[in-house]
Amino acid sequence: MKTYNIFTDETKIENEKIWAACGSDELYPIIFSEEGEFLLKRMQKYKTCRFARNHYALSKEINGNLRCGGDVYSEDENGNPLYDFSYINEVYRKLLSYGIKPIVELDFLPDALSLKDKTIEQEGTGEQLLNHSYPNDWDKWARLLTAFMQNLAETFGIEEIRTWYFEVWNEPDNWPVDTWDMFFKLYDVFVDCVTKTDDKLRVGGPGCFRQHFMYAFLDHIANGKNYITGQKGTRIDFLSYHIYGMSGGWLDEYPLIMPSVQRFSQELAWIERMIDKYPELREKDFLLDEWGVVSNYERSIKDYPPLEIRNSEYSALFMVKLMDVLVEHKIKYGLNIKTALFWGFANEDFFGKLFNGNRSLTTRCNICKPIQTAFELLSLLGDEFVRTDNIAGADEGVVATVSKNSAQALIYFFNEFDAMRKLPKRKYRINFSGLDDGCYTLKVYPLDDKHNNTYRIWQSLGSPEQPDVGELKKITKPQNGITPAFSKDIKVRNGKFVFKTSLSSISLKLIELIKK
Repeated sequence: MKTYNIFTDETKIENEKIWAACGSDELYPIIFSEEGEFLLKRMQKYKTCRFARNHYALSKEINGNLRCGGDVYSEDENGNPLYDFSYINEVYRKLLSYGIKPIVELDFLPDALSLKDKTIEQEGTGEQLLNHSYPNDWDKWARLLTAFMQNLAETFGIEEIRTWYFEVWNEPDNWPVDTWDMFFKLYDVFVDCVTKTDDKLRVGGPGCFRQHFMYAFLDHIANGKNYITGQKGTRIDFLSYHIYGMSGGWLDEYPLIMPSVQRFSQELAWIERMIDKYPELREKDFLLDEWGVVSNYERSIKDYPPLEIRNSEYSALFMVKLMDVLVEHKIKYGLNIKTALFWGFANEDFFGKLFNGNRSLTTRCNICKPIQTAFELLSLLGDEFVRTDNIAGADEGVVATVSKNSAQALIYFFNEFDAMRKLPKRKYRINFSGLDDGCYTLKVYPLDDKHNNTYRIWQSLGSPEQPDVGELKKITKPQNGITPAFSKDIKVRNGKFVFKTSLSSISLKLIELIKK
């Protein structure tokens, strides 16, 4: 029997709910849909989303007939700039109405400001616009950024937008290496334009996923010549980076290559080493503003059966274990992680796909996938993390928190390489100490292949492609409210309480003690 000791009177750090964030390439059109409204209302109810992020704030992006970009810029016949911020303002207004703050990427380039690559043919034009590169007119680009920021200040107020994050770009490490200097110039121009609007606005980046690019970027920030001021270095308020448990390009190699939480730990350890070389950057906010179990969110279970892990409790447990590891990095190594943003929203629901294996929080018929249930379970954790004898990143672990009149322990058993759940069930003893004496209500919330799991219920019904009313009622029962396996009154004496339980592979239980 594995024993965990939880010292509820020894707090460590505030629970900043770093996990409460999401994003999507199609976020803009989805939030205005019925499917998006369903998820937004649920997020507001359970407080599972504090920040949202999307690409294309400034550029034109059409996916089929969907408007996925802000499309804020055009020019008249004389080449004079024309600005239209009405749509992007509606997007931010919508998010704010649900208590969600934007992480604003000031990308990509509008068509009129994009270079042209005549070596690549584009249907009907014979040339390809380079929207993911540096602008063809730096002055017009800077004027656009300035106008955009002034619009936000006038529309939402300076005090409000000071609570947002402003990010320079998305994954600039895809730029050719010989153009990286132009990206560094792009960053310096971005900082100048944003901070001229208000010096207390938060600017940063680079939103990359390759270590060697991050190193080059940090060196420019700390030691490079600023393209605007001519001085050494450039201001930065936060660093941003992307990590996935496994590249979707390797799905054909599964199970030779499988997603792993350890990959996040390794990447973050390298990032921490880089930051340590620049003392002025050590306390900056850090945003993991894209993560997922597997990248290539649009790939489906039809073509890649291993993507069942994005339908099942596997993704939920991956998330919980990852959050345990991220909190440990924050505590042990001082990495000031402010958010870990899941790249997925109501995509399957919006596109009418049912448990399609995409990276999505909901699926067709407003059904919450198990990973959304994990978000909602994490929302039950308390205000501060407390000391335990947990070793983050192992096959089994515990996350413990307290609030004014409650204590919580989330215990999990998850080995990423046991997707078929072949490991035997394990027993646990949870020793709480430091509690106030008195009467408490004990609640235990399980998430496994049999509890609070819409996907497994759907499978048990024969995986119907068109569930009828009765089947939908059964499938969605877990999302009518996270259901405790049991609830009972207990007494705490001498500040101690012992709880014994067991877990099967790929499962968790949230134990909550609420003082009466």
